[in-house]
Amino acid sequence: MEKTRLTLLELTELISVSIREAFPERYWIVAEINEIRENVNGHCYLELIQKDSDSNRIVARSKATIWAYTWRMLKPFFETSTSQFLSQGMTIMVEISVEFHELYGISLNIKDIDPVYTLGDLEKKRAETLKKLENEGIINMNRSIPFPDLPARIAVISSPVAAGYEDFMHQINNNQYGYSFDITLFPALMQGNNAAVSVTGALDAVFEKEEMFDIVVILRGGGSAADLNCFDSYEIAAHIAQFPIPVITGIGHERDYTIAGTVANIDLKTPTAVAEFLLGKFHELDIKTGKLGGRLTTLVSHIIGQNRYMIKTVIKNIPLIVTNNIKQNHRHLVSRSSLISNSAFRLINNNNYDLESRHSHFDFNIKHYLHRLKSTCQEIQDKSLPEKINNSLGKKQDKLHLISTTLQLVDPENILKKGYAVVLKNGKIIKKAQDIDSQDIIETKLHDGLIKSKVLNVHARIKDK
Repeated sequence: MEKTRLTLLELTELISVSIREAFPERYWIVAEINEIRENVNGHCYLELIQKDSDSNRIVARSKATIWAYTWRMLKPFFETSTSQFLSQGMTIMVEISVEFHELYGISLNIKDIDPVYTLGDLEKKRAETLKKLENEGIINMNRSIPFPDLPARIAVISSPVAAGYEDFMHQINNNQYGYSFDITLFPALMQGNNAAVSVTGALDAVFEKEEMFDIVVILRGGGSAADLNCFDSYEIAAHIAQFPIPVITGIGHERDYTIAGTVANIDLKTPTAVAEFLLGKFHELDIKTGKLGGRLTTLVSHIIGQNRYMIKTVIKNIPLIVTNNIKQNHRHLVSRSSLISNSAFRLINNNNYDLESRHSHFDFNIKHYLHRLKSTCQEIQDKSLPEKINNSLGKKQDKLHLISTTLQLVDPENILKKGYAVVLKNGKIIKKAQDIDSQDIIETKLHDGLIKSKVLNVHARIKDK
């Protein structure tokens, strides 16, 4: 049996017919935009996806097309209704037809879009972000930080080329009061897919130098709601909520609302409003200072008036006061003079009595000493001085004779004459046999000569211990 053969084109045409028959109607679907681009011909090409709500894993994916004639109507309609651009990450509800093209395969052709659903989805995401911040207990942290009375050192996070930043700086630097601020710019992207990472990075850079600043200001001028989407992100909101110094947001227009502003210490609608607020804080303090200065001037004037009255009173009473003091001091001196005279008289009398007593005692001691000295001299005269001298000399001569006899007895020469001898070794007297060794040369000294000899053997007697 011959097999049925189809060309690829025939097969794709069958598939196209089958799909048209299977999906004859249009369908409303909900999907997330994963990619979106507009080509030079005015057509818009998208990739739609669906994610698992628990794991965030992509569970479905399909190409979608908005042809140019439809895109020209849907784009302004959606942007006007939502103040948003169709962008990556946005969830949309669209009316589609299922189509199959022989060259490009299956595709979803978008016919209409429901902007109300997108608005509701954005508000839902905002509510979920706020709920998450509340559950984590950080939503009110920055708002609870006391705002400084004089916020002069300011860290600004903004794009250096943004009109909102330029407006802010112009108003601050050209204020009518001449107030001065110390402002440091931390540049950041303020819109687009990378804005959240850029803004949180700038906040981290400020945090590293937090002791240098009183407040942080985040500025973003006017734009579409889509441009401000990044300020609804959890990342920026969590950074602001937990920042250790007060944060002011000036983002967008009067009608704009962001989660970043909700968690900030102070939320002002525009960069210009932020500048006016800061100048107002300075002016308010200036007014308070002026009032305090006025009160201080009044108080000082009052005190000066009181003191002038007191000084006049004192000056008026000085002559009387001086006269009274002179009289009091005179009486005091008279009293002191009398007391000094009496004390001096008593002291002189006491000293005279003491001198007389010492004089009598001295005379008595001198007389007694002279009497004893006279008695001693008389006693010396009565004895025979020559006799005492002779007795003393006799005793000295006897003692000298005894010493001479003793010296003769111990003289070595006399001892040698008695038959004794002295043994020398190297000119030193030998007292023990242990001090001599065999073959030593020794000298034996007698009373009439010296004998030199060589030792052959030594017999030493060892005493018992």
